[in-house]
Amino acid sequence: MTAILFVVTFCVFAQNKTTLTALFDKNTKAVKLRWQKVSDAVSYTFQSSNDNNIFTDIFIIKAVNIPQGDFIKYTDNNPVEGKNYYRLKIYKNNNTVETLLPIMLVSGNTDNAWLIYPVPVGTVINLQYNGNDAIEGIITVFIQSVTSGTIFTRLRLASTTRKITIPITNIGKGTYDVRIYVSNKIVWNQRIIKY
Repeated sequence: MTAILFVVTFCVFAQNKTTLTALFDKNTKAVKLRWQKVSDAVSYTFQSSNDNNIFTDIFIIKAVNIPQGDFIKYTDNNPVEGKNYYRLKIYKNNNTVETLLPIMLVSGNTDNAWLIYPVPVGTVINLQYNGNDAIEGIITVFIQSVTSGTIFTRLRLASTTRKITIPITNIGKGTYDVRIYVSNKIVWNQRIIKY
């Protein structure tokens, strides 16, 4: 079983869809990031933060000569141990700037990593535990609206659970935080967008 943590977030802009993907590779201790070129983007600024408040530019690229649909890649070789936040600013040809919502990625010891799929999110969310260590305590999963703070799903599961399937037909389109707690301590958090 591989010890790589995948974190994926998707965002939609009017006519273009920008996909931002980040993963921590335990072997190289680097965060690998990629996103897809949208038709009206002229440049991108990629930013990072340790606290989700103050962001620093870490990568800037002109996009005018990159074909639409091609992937742009960047590797952060110096993530901090623990939580890292990343976001992408898209400068468009009509002189507007779109900023994706930040995604969080946990670097360091990923033996207790969780994987979320499918992405993009549809009618169900699957959470899969890929760690080798035993889970010590009751697992609790929350799905909460970012805009209203409303909790739509709250599940309590046994510590032997390795795969969790959650139907989400009862929640509308929007941005949600999916959180996993073990013994009331947060162990995983991911922001998703449901279309």
